[in-house]
Amino acid sequence: MKKMVGIFMVALMVSMFATGIAYAEECPLPIPITAEQAFDAYANQEDPISGEGANVAIVDVRTTAEYYWVGTCAQVDKIIKMNEDEIIPDMGKVILKANSSDLEFDVDGELIILNVEYVDEIETSPIARHIPYKIWKDKKCEPVLNKKFAKDIETLADELAALANEEEDIPVIIILMCRSGKRTNGCPACFNTDLFGAVYEIDQPDGKDGRGGFQGTSYGDAYNGFRGFPGRKTSFQDHESVSWCEAGLPIHIGWCEGD
Repeated sequence: MKKMVGIFMVALMVSMFATGIAYAEECPLPIPITAEQAFDAYANQEDPISGEGANVAIVDVRTTAEYYWVGTCAQVDKIIKMNEDEIIPDMGKVILKANSSDLEFDVDGELIILNVEYVDEIETSPIARHIPYKIWKDKKCEPVLNKKFAKDIETLADELAALANEEEDIPVIIILMCRSGKRTNGCPACFNTDLFGAVYEIDQPDGKDGRGGFQGTSYGDAYNGFRGFPGRKTSFQDHESVSWCEAGLPIHIGWCEGD
């Protein structure tokens, strides 16, 4: 009897393992887009590839420490100049240009270039929903799967779907973001991707994995361990990074009211 039970349990475990592999193989990989494409898709609430209307959310799947202390995707609510003038950029989009200290943004459709020398303060607010894929366990010094991840993604899908009127046929879309684009490759296997019209990730569109996310790659620690920042020369690499930081897009660091 014990032998039969043992054989049954082994068969069950093999079946579950095979099912898991099959699901992972069937689960489509997220579509890679650049950080700037992700910002524009969120700001305009449109599919980053087709340009058609959609309910779009950026999902930061990094750990809580990364989200709050390294920083996350943001929009600029207000630029306060040294002379106390206040500027409201279109769509909250401000880019720190590479190899310079200039900020570029539009105001009422007109391009403005402003050197940071004239800026007293920039007010930002986060635009990414924080749903950690893995959480950090201090005791063993290792990341483990967040058991609430799939449920929280499902809840987000319901919230996005609820934004559309019954007469509208607007797809819901999520754009996943981690540190470099590696975690976002694996996490769709943990939730039902059929809940979304499309699942994107911030990573190199030419298919070179790990060149996107929030900070991009460290390029084998060629830059003393530093990850993305505007102006860093990466053109000597076969695949340049398309991360949020290297695009010079707005970053919010720390807590906000309600967090």
